This record gives sequence, structure tokens and C-alpha cells, in this order.
Amino acid sequence: MVESDQMHRIISFLAALDWVAVSALFVAVVSFFVARKTLLDAEDFWKQQKWFDLYAKADEAYDTFERYRTIYKVYQDPTWNQGHTEDWNNLMFLIRRVHSMAMVFPKHPAIDKLVEATLFSTPQDAFQDQRRKLFFDAVQDMREMALLDSSILEIRKRTFWSFFKMW
Repeated sequence: MVESDQMHRIISFLAALDWVAVSALFVAVVSFFVARKTLLDAEDFWKQQKWFDLYAKADEAYDTFERYRTIYKVYQDPTWNQGHTEDWNNLMFLIRRVHSMAMVFPKHPAIDKLVEATLFSTPQDAFQDQRRKLFFDAVQDMREMALLDSSILEIRKRTFWSFFKMW
């Protein structure tokens, strides 16, 4: 009788372990899918962020390019003053920064446009209208790649639990 009772307890204990194992397996599978989804979302965010960083720097360079063109378009004197030299150097510095960021990206038409538009070394090159259009188009292509997912901008309704997250 004692052996039977002891055997019954062992079988009950082992049966309970089966449910624990099944539950642990279920939790592990769910955790795997949550982790995988989180990883894929993080990777998508990282890619979008890299395009945004490049877009922001290219847009800054384009604005500086436009400023330079606007200020010096009527500049006819071949001698440069200190301000002109600083503005030219500023423009070239920003374009080099954009190039250093863009050159690590895989081959992409927006990058090709950007490089084609910004490979110049004389101030006269900066006043070519086709260069301006190509530069603008490249920046717009990068903006398209950097666009936020619209779900990020959705306003979420407050819930009871969101009150506690504020504290």
C-alpha cells in the first residue's frame, strides 16, 4: 500500500511536470516571435534613421548651396573677399560631409544623383542650373526614403494605465 501510494505521488508529480514543460515551451515560442518582431522593427527603424540622417545633412548642404548661389549670383569681381571665401569653404565642407555619409550606403539612384550634382570644384560650377535641379531631386529622393511610417504620428487614446506611466 505504501509503495502504491508513493507510486501514485510520483506519477502525479511527473504529470504536473509535463504541464510545466508544455507551458514553458509555449512561453518560449511566444517570446521568440515577440523578440523576432522587435528585432525586425528595430532594423526597419535603423534603416529609416540612416536615410533620415543623410537626408538632413544633404538638405543642409542644399540650403547652403542655394544661399551661396543667391548671394554670389551677381558677383562679377574675380577677387574674393573674406566672406566669399568663408561661404565657399562652408559649402565645400558640407558637401564633403554629405559625401562621407553617402559613400557608405549601397548603390542607390538618389546617391548617384547627389554625387553627380555635388562633384564640382569651382564657384562657376555652382551656378549651373542643371546641377541645382539634380541636387534638389537627389535631396527629394532621400526625403522619400526617410519618410516616417504614418503609424508613428497617430494620436493614441489615453487609457487608464497610461495615467500611471506618467509618474
